[in-house]
Parts: sequence; structure tokens; C-alpha cells
Amino acid sequence: MKTLLSTTSLTKVAIVSAAAIVGGSTFIPATASALSLDGSAKVTTPYVKVDGNANVNATTNPSNTNASSEKAKLQKIISRGDQEIARRLDSLSKLVSKINAATKLTDADKATLTAEVNATISGLNTLKAKLDAETTVAAARADVQSIYTEYRVYALVTPKVSLTKVADDQQVAEQKLQTLIQKFQTRLNAAKAKGKNVSALEAVLNDMIQKVNASASVSGAVQAKVIGLQPTDYNNDHAILSGTSAQLKTAHADNVAAYNDAKQIVAGLKDL
Repeated sequence: MKTLLSTTSLTKVAIVSAAAIVGGSTFIPATASALSLDGSAKVTTPYVKVDGNANVNATTNPSNTNASSEKAKLQKIISRGDQEIARRLDSLSKLVSKINAATKLTDADKATLTAEVNATISGLNTLKAKLDAETTVAAARADVQSIYTEYRVYALVTPKVSLTKVADDQQVAEQKLQTLIQKFQTRLNAAKAKGKNVSALEAVLNDMIQKVNASASVSGAVQAKVIGLQPTDYNNDHAILSGTSAQLKTAHADNVAAYNDAKQIVAGLKDL
């Protein structure tokens, strides 16, 4: 077993030491273990600078730099998340006012929407507190991601309130038109019993009935579909609300047509 350094190894140590003395300022391994004593080991340890006054100044510690960078990244994520939460809370506050001001929402729908919006507000406030207390980038990112996946304020809650309100508004109009249809039918039957020719008006009434029934079918279906939707439903199917707005527009057009039929029938009854 060898107990002494080889001549070659001693020579290498001497050369490195001489370089430090003669150069006045150079870089040498921070520890003796970094020296290549067997002629094959690579220098992998950090380096320190040795100046002429023998003052040792450590170079920037990579771990400190990384920690500072991670902290800055964490604060940026938290700040961005807080902004997104604040934006949603403002929108939800406006939704509460919109729901409270709606006069044609059914009591059941108003209660359901109010409860959902308030629960979303509470959840986002809790999430903000959690996000602000996070100490890792991964946890903060997960919190920010949940703003979108767990609440869906803009993708679901906001359109849900609007669609339900429109559907309920139209159902109120459809009920009024249905009441008119019954009154028109009674008046036309009475006129017909007196020998009046009401065939033209009956044709208009039939068109009115068809339009109102079509509209009511759409409005009721949209309301029933939308009112119970939750963020998980949207997460499973991003197209879950697709076409509902267009359907309500078609229903509205049918209501308008039915209203015009009603005006025509009123005018015809006056002429009888």
C-alpha cells in the first residue's frame, strides 16, 4: 500500500502554490481536496479570489441567487393572483346588484343565483388569504390556477346569471301572451257564434299560438339547463353553454312575432 505522494503529485502541488504567490491575484481551489492528486480528478469545487493582501472574497453564492429569484417569482405570482381575484370580486359584486334589481326572476332562481354568487365571493376571499400565505412557487401557482378551475366567474357564473335572467324575463312575456291567446279565443268563438267570419283572425291566432309555444319551450329549456350548472360541469365540457344565447334570441323573435299577431287580432276584433 502506498503511503507517500508520488513525485508527480508533489510537483503539481508545488506549481499551484507558486502560482498563488507569484501572481499576486489568481484563482485557486477553495480546499485542498480540489487539487488533482492522482492526475485524473477534475476540479469541481467553488473558487475564491486571493488578492495581494491575502484577503479572501467569496464569489456570489448561487444558492443565494436562486433563493432571491424564487422569492421574486413567488411574489409576482401572488400579486398577479390577487389582481385576478380582486377583478372577479368586483364583477361578482355587480352581479349581486343585477340579481337584486331583477324584477322578473322567479323567487327560486333569485335565491339560487344569490346563494351561488355569495358562495363564490366567500371562496375567493378564502383563496386570497391562502395564496398570500404561500411560501413556495408551486403552491402559489396551484392557488392561482384554482381561480379559474374552481370558480369560473367569467366562463360560467356571469353568463349563468344573464341567461337565467333573460329566460325568466321571456317566460313572463310568454305567460302574458298565453293569457291574451285565451281571451282572443273566447272573443273569436263569441263572434263566430254570432255568424261573423273570423277565419282570417283564427289563422293569425293559430300563428300566435305556435310562436308562443315555441318560445316558451326554448325559454323553459334554457332556464332548466343553466340554473343548476356548476364549475365542474364547465370543466368537463367547455361548450356546455354553447348555443343557449342564440336559442334565447330565437325565442325572443318568436315572442315579438306573437305580439304583432296579437295587435293584428285586436284590430280585427274592432272591425267585427
